[in-house]
Amino acid sequence: MNTQAPPRGRVLVMTLFAGSCVGLLLFLWLSFGGSLPLAPQGYRFTVEFPQAIELGTQADVEIAGVTIGKVVDVGLDGRTGLTRAVIEIDNRYAPRPADTRAILRQKTLLGETFVQLSPGNPHGPMLADGGHLPQGQVAPTVQLDQILSTFDPATRRAFETWMQDDGVALTGRGAAFNAALAELYPFATGVDNVLAVLNRDSAATRALLADGGQVFSAIASSPAQLQGFVRNADAVFATTAARDAELAATIRALPGFLTATRQTVAQLHSFAADATPLVNELRPAAVQLSPALEATAKFAPSLRTVLREIAPLTAAARTGVPALTRLLCSSEPAVARLGSYLASVVPIVDYVNAYRREIAAFFANSAATSEATQQSLSTSKLLHYVRLSNPLGPDSLAAYSTRPASSRSNAYMAPGGYRLKRGLDVFGSYLCGSGPVPTVGPQVPANLAPLVRSVYLGGGSAPAPPCRAQAPLSRALKGVSGLSSLSSQFPTLKPLR
Repeated sequence: MNTQAPPRGRVLVMTLFAGSCVGLLLFLWLSFGGSLPLAPQGYRFTVEFPQAIELGTQADVEIAGVTIGKVVDVGLDGRTGLTRAVIEIDNRYAPRPADTRAILRQKTLLGETFVQLSPGNPHGPMLADGGHLPQGQVAPTVQLDQILSTFDPATRRAFETWMQDDGVALTGRGAAFNAALAELYPFATGVDNVLAVLNRDSAATRALLADGGQVFSAIASSPAQLQGFVRNADAVFATTAARDAELAATIRALPGFLTATRQTVAQLHSFAADATPLVNELRPAAVQLSPALEATAKFAPSLRTVLREIAPLTAAARTGVPALTRLLCSSEPAVARLGSYLASVVPIVDYVNAYRREIAAFFANSAATSEATQQSLSTSKLLHYVRLSNPLGPDSLAAYSTRPASSRSNAYMAPGGYRLKRGLDVFGSYLCGSGPVPTVGPQVPANLAPLVRSVYLGGGSAPAPPCRAQAPLSRALKGVSGLSSLSSQFPTLKPLR
């Protein structure tokens, strides 16, 4: 057993260690709201609350969200039966105005209660240290159970179901819920602008809410459709979450897009200012065009069918269009050389197009000549034979040294000139009234003499065919390109330049 006194150094170390422990405990006691027994008291006053079950010592005292003091004592007032709370205010916020009002608030649904004071009138009388806040300046506290008790039984059951479902929905998602709560402040900051817009367009907002109520009523009437909507919405959100990188890239590109859109809108505004007079002038035409557009609605089903069936063509065009582009680029030299050739072909095509009716009649008549049939007498087979007729006139019955006056020839018949409603026109007026008049002589067979006399000589009961000069071909062929001169009687084609 060592009976020697410890060295001074060791005693000093133990003393410092014990003092540090006492100082640390004192610091922790003060940090957690404790007070020193001999420490001077600050500015205090008492408040009596009708309901303060969850109010405890060291509860915060706040004004406009700023902590200005603590509740240092809570007890029951035997005279009034109210909860008597002693409030101590920090020196920089003391004293408080005499018209200060107090109310109990809860920070969370778990029941963390604090005292909230109103600022009061700083220029009026002040509440003395150790004073008492009148009961008339204490607002009653509304508890959560009192709010819930105002609902009918059906609403309370629905609220209970909702809270239980929220518990199931938030299971394992606490971190995501906390992240969502962190975004509430930016949301609350920006929602003020949204509410200002909604207030400015109050009529449209009321219409939206009314229509939205009808929509939700329709959804609530069909639970199966509501479940399908929720499942589909969940699938949409899941797909969006799986593509968060693309969504983030889109959001990053959105400011540039909005800037470009703003510039485009500004340009459209200036364009609209210039286009407004033109639109005003086109408005009467648009009114007349409306019936035509309404009539085109009849073709909408056919057009819809075409657009649906064009999908294979669209798929083939992905390879066909580049191939066609290469073909056109390769054929550019050949097309350039076709210019001189087409310059000679186009006038011919235009000239032939002017006589398209005559050409069609030629082929049609050629086919009709072989349509006649006759049964063979020897073989009893059905045979086709050709029907032909030659023009009959004095020129074909006799030879004349000069053109007879009855000649009605036309080597350049105008388009549509073979229509026999008024007879055939002669090529020129010089063919009318010139030349010898044919006579019926012994060179004409006796059985054809009456026909020749009546038709070609004007004798008998039938009049002679009229002699009308054909109009210049330049009028009938005005649309033909390459005509050398529109005043010429004879058509002459030249290559286009």
